Amino acid sequence: MSKDYYNILGIAENASKADIKKAFRSLAKKYHPDRNQGDKTAEAKFKDISEAYDVLNDDKKRQQYDMMRKYGAFAGTGGPGGGAGGFDFSNFSNGSFSAEDLGGFGSFADIFSSIFGGNDIFGRAARAGTGRGSRVRPTATRGNDLSLTLSISFEESISGTKKTIALNKPETCRVCSGTGAEPGSGQQTCPQCGGRGTISTAQGAFSVSRPCPRCFGRGVTPGQSCRVCNGTGQTKVKKKIAVKIPAGVEDGGKIRLRGIGNPGRNGGQNGDLIITVAVKKHQQFERKGQNIYTSVEVSYPQAVLGCKVPVKTLTKTINLTIPPGTGHGTKLRLKGMGLAINGTKGDQYVEVNITVPKKVSSKQKKILEELQKEM
Repeated sequence: MSKDYYNILGIAENASKADIKKAFRSLAKKYHPDRNQGDKTAEAKFKDISEAYDVLNDDKKRQQYDMMRKYGAFAGTGGPGGGAGGFDFSNFSNGSFSAEDLGGFGSFADIFSSIFGGNDIFGRAARAGTGRGSRVRPTATRGNDLSLTLSISFEESISGTKKTIALNKPETCRVCSGTGAEPGSGQQTCPQCGGRGTISTAQGAFSVSRPCPRCFGRGVTPGQSCRVCNGTGQTKVKKKIAVKIPAGVEDGGKIRLRGIGNPGRNGGQNGDLIITVAVKKHQQFERKGQNIYTSVEVSYPQAVLGCKVPVKTLTKTINLTIPPGTGHGTKLRLKGMGLAINGTKGDQYVEVNITVPKKVSSKQKKILEELQKEM
């Protein structure tokens, strides 16, 4: 019989996570190798305890483990028909069960595929254990996302714009329709995965599967490779994509174009194209959220006496009033002159910088000295 993790930890099947942790700590302390040096029985017991805790303390692993218990998949660990991770699926095809017992499903592999979406670790192991690798359904695999950076000007980020980008990206081969086989040449069982469409790697009590890199999850390879795509099922195609950049996009903002990424395999969805927007710096404006920041220079007399100076905003040039006695670094607020997004407007802040002349005439120096005496 395969290992009963609940029995190993001495807990009920409906035990909570707290119960699982409590039982593990108690048993681990009792059978820890440091306390039982040279005791092979205690060492084996400690390994079983750790393995049981690793499975039952993980919600997903526990759910799949419980499904296997429910359907009685505990016949053996390594003989003919043995499945991944110590589970034996031979009982499912030795006459003990029939398709009718499965409620309309063709096999236990179909049950787990329907529950876990075809990517569960037990479903794949079940398909391998029944010896039906040649008839496994190709795994639908989503295509990878593509990423690129698109540079735009500050003005374009404020008003929005449209750009056309050129891509040299994979597309499903139009000659073989993605099968990788030369039309009419037929297909053969994949020699790497034996027709299962997956390659399994043991991890503790379980077997983790991934699509076979040779047949791309189809379970078959071309009898003769397609002359256009060389058996990959995909070809590089140059395409031009129109991209709408929304008004108000920030530096580092991302735009997702669904279905424009790499093509899926075996009926899987295409990936997406993810565009990262890089906004060029402006000589005068700086943006923080919806607010705009800029600066203006005034002379010392202008700062003391007050004045009006021209200041550019996002839409026009205005005459900004500098109040008398304005200090260096003072920020003046222009309400509603920032960026408008979703019906709300930010503000523009103008920092006043007082310029100090490096050289003055003798007359100017005399006036400043007189002023200094008065102050």
